[in-house]
Amino acid sequence: MRAVDWFLGSLKERGVTWMATLCGHGLDPLYDAARRAGLRLIDTRNEQTAGYMAGAAGRLTRRPGVAAVSSGVAHVNALAGVADAFMDGAPMLLVSGAAAVRTRGMGCFQDLDQVALAEPVTRYARLADCAERVLEILEEAWRAALEGPGPVHITFPMDVQTAEVEGARLVRPAPRPPARFIEGDPEETARALAGAERPLVVAGSGVYYAGEGEALAEFCERFGIPFVIPIWDRGCAERRLESFMGVIGAATGGPRLLADADCIVMAGAVPDYRVGYLEPGAVAERARVTYLNHGWREVGGLYERAGGGVRRPWLEEAARRREAFRRAVWESGERQSDGRTHAIHIVRALTETLTEETILLIDGGSIGQWAHQLLCDRYPSRWLTCGRSAVVGWGIAGAMAARATFPEAPVILLSGDGAFTFAAAELECAVRQGLHFVAIVADDQGWGITRVGHMEKFGQPIASSLGPVAFDRLAEALGARGMRVEEPAAISAALGQALERPAVTVLHVPITGGNPAGA
Repeated sequence: MRAVDWFLGSLKERGVTWMATLCGHGLDPLYDAARRAGLRLIDTRNEQTAGYMAGAAGRLTRRPGVAAVSSGVAHVNALAGVADAFMDGAPMLLVSGAAAVRTRGMGCFQDLDQVALAEPVTRYARLADCAERVLEILEEAWRAALEGPGPVHITFPMDVQTAEVEGARLVRPAPRPPARFIEGDPEETARALAGAERPLVVAGSGVYYAGEGEALAEFCERFGIPFVIPIWDRGCAERRLESFMGVIGAATGGPRLLADADCIVMAGAVPDYRVGYLEPGAVAERARVTYLNHGWREVGGLYERAGGGVRRPWLEEAARRREAFRRAVWESGERQSDGRTHAIHIVRALTETLTEETILLIDGGSIGQWAHQLLCDRYPSRWLTCGRSAVVGWGIAGAMAARATFPEAPVILLSGDGAFTFAAAELECAVRQGLHFVAIVADDQGWGITRVGHMEKFGQPIASSLGPVAFDRLAEALGARGMRVEEPAAISAALGQALERPAVTVLHVPITGGNPAGA
């Protein structure tokens, strides 16, 4: 059996059912092996899309999504999705084809050190240079993707792919469970929280990937401790929770919580710009900071033994601040709207439509800010954003991945017009392969969040305005269903109608621009 057949068979044993891809040099043997193994190949028109799809699958399932691309610049293109996954800590595997090992460095077709290019943005990058070791290399990569978590890469040359390998000659790695790094101590965290009057938990993506999100949310609900999620991190507020105070670190601000907290628990969260690097000014000078990714099921009992109780007064104060900020955001949208269709009307339609099963993807600067600020009573793990990289243009790939991963769930993509045009041609791929979703394109004819900043700083936009695009007709030209919705009252009905029909549907909603302005 060929090495590539062993490789694809092992992927299937690991639960992989599909790979995102774009055909090209170095992939023919892998494609043939995928067909033999019964693995679905979802083809795209840009390797970036394939990379984003694999990363999105990793974020949604906590298991590596897989992308396969050809050599040279195709590999470089796919690294956009890899870098996005790296910054977010999402597990994924990028497999890139290559010319034969024996001609490497001799000027062979698309001769490029793909491993060196991938190393800075992966947890593991390796050339599969020995056919007998392909299962060992895959195991090492898979383990690294889960333990990071994060993206990994394997360059798979064609002569290694097609080499015949007897089962007895395969190097078979000894399986072991991922040894995830445990940061922080539950007892220390419990004591710190018990001694605080104004505690705040910052729940980041690390808690989601550790599978600790529900335990953290239950602890915060039980003892009335407010928690927030850094904008673009994976969510763990699976339902409406009294203790959830929304996102932190948004460019458009938020309620004053971090600066007044006397104890901050960074739960799988990175101390980056979204929390002011935890420097004085962003946090109180004497605030105690602890870290805890794992062990949230233990914290409740430890907290009670340390004398901790329900923090009702601080919770109620935090909730008042959250609601005051949210009201100010709604009011700023109403002022900007002045009777015209606005982002707030799209968000209102979403609140009327979202169910417990809906997968919501948010792609775009200005529209993303409105969604994060106003959909703040929950932030479940089935909502997907760009991640910590803050990239735009990944949304269509994410929606395709969501449909491929969860065939029965409603999938809604909320996108800005600028973000949507990065990969609009992929609509044809989604239609052709039955990857149905509904995309709402909030069209303000500009890079909205940047344009507003330019108006404030310079009095005019600088290279941040866009021309008109008939997104409904563009969708139809690519085989999708297109609908133009201009009246605020019609958005919810159009969205409901689109969800009832299994098709790729684009709702083009022209809006007046503006960014959220809070209290």
